[in-house]
Amino acid sequence: MRDKFVAFLVLVLITESLSSVITSKPLVIAHRGASGYLPEHTLESKTAAFFMQADYIEQDVILTKDNHPIVLHDLYLDEVTDVASKYPEKMRADLRFYAIDLTLEEIKTLKVFERFRRQDPIVAYYPQRFPLGKSNFQISTLKEEIEMLQGLEGTFKRVYALDSSVGSNYFNSHNIGLYVEIKNPKFHIDEGKANFSEIVLNLLDQYGYTDKKSKIYLQCFDPKELRRIREELKCNLSLVQLLSADQTSDGIEWTTRNGLEEIKKFADGIGPEKSQLINFDEKAKILTPSELYQNAKELGLFIHAYTFRIDDLPTFASCWNQLLNIFLNEIKIEGLFTDFPDLTLKYLNSQNT
Repeated sequence: MRDKFVAFLVLVLITESLSSVITSKPLVIAHRGASGYLPEHTLESKTAAFFMQADYIEQDVILTKDNHPIVLHDLYLDEVTDVASKYPEKMRADLRFYAIDLTLEEIKTLKVFERFRRQDPIVAYYPQRFPLGKSNFQISTLKEEIEMLQGLEGTFKRVYALDSSVGSNYFNSHNIGLYVEIKNPKFHIDEGKANFSEIVLNLLDQYGYTDKKSKIYLQCFDPKELRRIREELKCNLSLVQLLSADQTSDGIEWTTRNGLEEIKKFADGIGPEKSQLINFDEKAKILTPSELYQNAKELGLFIHAYTFRIDDLPTFASCWNQLLNIFLNEIKIEGLFTDFPDLTLKYLNSQNT
């Protein structure tokens, strides 16, 4: 009888443990869309991420010459488009081609490719990915991307509502989230576009992204601008302070305890590079949580780490599943950016099973 009771107790504990895993599933954020499969930040890449059922899809936002917010990772165009051959006269003294020097009409004439090395345009950064120079992709505006994602989501819900015999659909109970980055605000200010953040926030407001109930995060590397967005612009969205190693500005080391305490005043979470969250003793092959990780947890700041790529593993992980296990099971971050949302979700589903 006692053995049966012990077995029952173990079963209850296992069930509760699995339930905890399911309900606390970390967010899977499609980094520049499903960029492991299609050219980054294209509508095609975002559509793929949508169908992979990523929780959030990232939009890096910059401005064109005529103030249209477009979705592009860099300030410049010459590593993902044919701008050098189309508009050679737009090259600046630093030999770069900046999106801010082109109107939206000009931007729309460019073809987008898998990211390539500027010094050697026939060499892709990630050779296993979409064939370089193939097919036809464009840069999209933030407006176009929002309308596409909201349109897809609405269509799914309406079609499945037509006939209950087809059963339920993932999108009946889930809304796709946006994860918008204000890219390099200081550059925009120096270029005479000090209202960059206002332009983006006004557009988000038009499409219903107004407060923390909205399924959106707004991120930025610049703490000064993120603080301004919260305090001066009265933004009520969930804000994320992006962090790079040893990031310092205005006399503050943002990755220290004091820096995080300051971030807590205007942001809800942090977005560090994943290696900032652990200490790795290569000789002993031992991983321990970093001070940044521990301080963020103690201060109640959530952690969404970047970037998880199966074709670019860090030295402390021998395979994809080990990498995910470290961050999702061992130190338990709240979300991650990945070029491969499908593989991340496959891993999470296998853990729950």
